[in-house]
Amino acid sequence: MRYLLILLLMAVSLSGYAQQTPKTVGGPCEGCEAIHESPVPFDKLPDSIALPDFNEKGPKIEISGIVYQRDGMTPAKDVVLYVYHTDQKGVYPTKGNEKGWAKRHGYIRGWVKTDKNGSYQFKTLRPAPYPGRNAAEHIHVTVKEPDKNEYYIDEYLFADDPLLPKTTSNKPRGGDGIVTLLPADKEGVRHATRHIILGLNVNDYPYAGLPKLASGLNVGTNCPAFDPLHLSGADAGKNVCPMCKYGQGQGIMLWFNHANVDQMKDFVTALEKEMQTKGENKLRVFLVYMNPFYKENPNVKAEDILKGKLKKWADEHGLKKVAFTWIPSPVDEDTAGLYAINPKAKNTVFVYKKREVAAKWVNIEYDEKTLKEILAAL
Repeated sequence: MRYLLILLLMAVSLSGYAQQTPKTVGGPCEGCEAIHESPVPFDKLPDSIALPDFNEKGPKIEISGIVYQRDGMTPAKDVVLYVYHTDQKGVYPTKGNEKGWAKRHGYIRGWVKTDKNGSYQFKTLRPAPYPGRNAAEHIHVTVKEPDKNEYYIDEYLFADDPLLPKTTSNKPRGGDGIVTLLPADKEGVRHATRHIILGLNVNDYPYAGLPKLASGLNVGTNCPAFDPLHLSGADAGKNVCPMCKYGQGQGIMLWFNHANVDQMKDFVTALEKEMQTKGENKLRVFLVYMNPFYKENPNVKAEDILKGKLKKWADEHGLKKVAFTWIPSPVDEDTAGLYAINPKAKNTVFVYKKREVAAKWVNIEYDEKTLKEILAAL
């Protein structure tokens, strides 16, 4: 009886341990365990580093961004990123005393951990492509969240690389890895930005979807007048009321409240193509950006800070028909308040016809399935 009791206790203990063990995500990942070879404990890692080659001769670059949780909206702190790449000859250089995965990854590697705002940054030299091969220049990256195993995401690639494939994955792991390098600063460093969404398109990643929230005017309600600042489209540079000028037709209004605009890239460019195909008389699209930092930084002049960045984003992605607009905040009574927008919602989408709400969605995913559903409602 005594031994039976011990066995039962062991079974309960092991069962509890199994339930606490995090689920493995990401699938097979050769070399991902190299992330654990950090010479600095994870809890001591900085959010900004320079890789060992940064002070050597070559094109200096700096890549920074924000890591978001799977909702694409909430910054993720204490996430470790492990990066490594080739040298200026296109090989993974070693010094002869490497151990573990450094024998294959070389010494040009480093580890950073996101800060409380999800931010990270690393400086290095732009890697060269593999000699005699057609593979594009790239930087490998592995991710380790506090409560999950390590997994890989899409490599950093460079938009101006002539070896960059003309077609890339439409489901990039962690979000789009292609970065655009800005002109060099006074120190000769070219900067680029890449935001990362944890678990996006990653195998077996647990995600229940965005919460179901109430947001936006009810179907059948008239759309009120408001005057957002247009950064693209027919009224770029002006404060124009979408409903006053175009409300008698039909269109789409996408109100969104998240800083990572890049996650909308494919969705928005598809809407641009739709407008070009149908023509402005049959379809109008308005993106309404609501400054998500308003509450945290009430004294910051958000318009001066965000106008330039958003305008540049719209130009880079060829928004000539789609109207990318800006309003002061998600709690502004004269804009978001008129449309009953819930500031906790990532996005709220309306299809309108003759100035009346014909259909509505809240917290959509920016995927092809949702796009087809919205277009079908026109």
